Amino acid sequence: MRNLCSSCQICFALLFLFAPTVHGGELYSTQQYLTGDWGGKRTKLNEAGVHIGLSYTAEPAASVSGGFEQESTYLHNINAELKLDLTKLISLPKTRFLAKYSSRSGDNLSEDYVVPAATEDGRYIYGEYYNKSQEAFGGQTTKLVNFQFTTQFTEDLSLDYGRLVMNDLFLRSDLYCNFMNNAICGSPKGVFTPYSLNAYPDATAGVHAGYKIGEKVQIKAGVFDGGWTEQDKNGWDWTLGENGMAIAAELQFYFHRDAQAGVDDVVKIGLNHHTGDFQAFDSDEIFEGQTSFWVLSDWMLYREESADDQGLAAFGSIVLNTDDEISALPMSISAGCIYRGLIPTRDRDKLGLMLTYAEHSDFNTYTHDFVGEKERGNETLVELTYNMVLGYGLELMPSIQYILNPNGSKDFSNVTVLGLKLNVNL
Repeated sequence: MRNLCSSCQICFALLFLFAPTVHGGELYSTQQYLTGDWGGKRTKLNEAGVHIGLSYTAEPAASVSGGFEQESTYLHNINAELKLDLTKLISLPKTRFLAKYSSRSGDNLSEDYVVPAATEDGRYIYGEYYNKSQEAFGGQTTKLVNFQFTTQFTEDLSLDYGRLVMNDLFLRSDLYCNFMNNAICGSPKGVFTPYSLNAYPDATAGVHAGYKIGEKVQIKAGVFDGGWTEQDKNGWDWTLGENGMAIAAELQFYFHRDAQAGVDDVVKIGLNHHTGDFQAFDSDEIFEGQTSFWVLSDWMLYREESADDQGLAAFGSIVLNTDDEISALPMSISAGCIYRGLIPTRDRDKLGLMLTYAEHSDFNTYTHDFVGEKERGNETLVELTYNMVLGYGLELMPSIQYILNPNGSKDFSNVTVLGLKLNVNL
């Protein structure tokens, strides 16, 4: 708790330090950024083709009932990014550059206290927790993430190349990170078990193309180096061929598409095949290749008459893996809804409700004598959030989660987790 208190003090000290001196601009208003427009310098940099971004995300959380132990943790992610319009800067036609750096600190509540990966007495060794209660996990790491170029050849055809984050490009929805649980925030987690598709803050060398077929259909495809888990964790190791390659594709069908009118009505169908080697859960056998399939959908169910971007939106996803001897979650299903602007005068706030059902592999049994011979159950979790947009680039989102069979464990009682997600765009 001491780390929690000190980190919160730092956050609020930054808020009060910068808040009195910020200046708003059309691009960098005080609604969106804590430090505003830097007296107009930020807008001038943008006009020249340079954008500098810095954000801080903190996720204190506490297990208040059930699980292994009632405790709390605090973790955070600092994201720094540089975007360059290379057409303006060096006359490179229709090309942009993006670099991101991530610094993370703190341990995840789920693996420490909900269903521990390991305990000091050695009794419980449950291994990785898949649907973690906090999404900004990763321990004490500072690393390069994206280092990518994007060329827009035509209005319909674009190409990304360099060091890419795969779930920036596939299995994505703007609705998902209105929640804190890692089961949905970022992307549905089934395709990451095994780690055959990467997610921020991991990246890998690759090429990705997107092509619009008219107004209603878009196809996306990419080829990526598959060995990012074998590389140094600093993000500067770009060795190729350590563990095969990943090939992903997604077909998107749009039924209503308007950036100014809330959520797109869309269905996305995709697959990812990783050609590398993966070890079986219950033996030393190595399996060559792993394939995942998914279907995602976002849909605007109701728009308020006064503002098209306010109202009720729903999302759903199903992820299937082909081999449960190496895939921890053979099937995972998520569904939820977001209401933006439910409370009068709070037009940008979002109320969210999400449910995830995760089927755990029968082969992924517990590994210690005390809990050997026990099979995992299937996990269900529910999360309720309210994301308050406070201005000055500050968002505050309280969260309550209730988890049945946490991480598939039948040894521990159902868990209640209280959390708070703080986002600050500097």
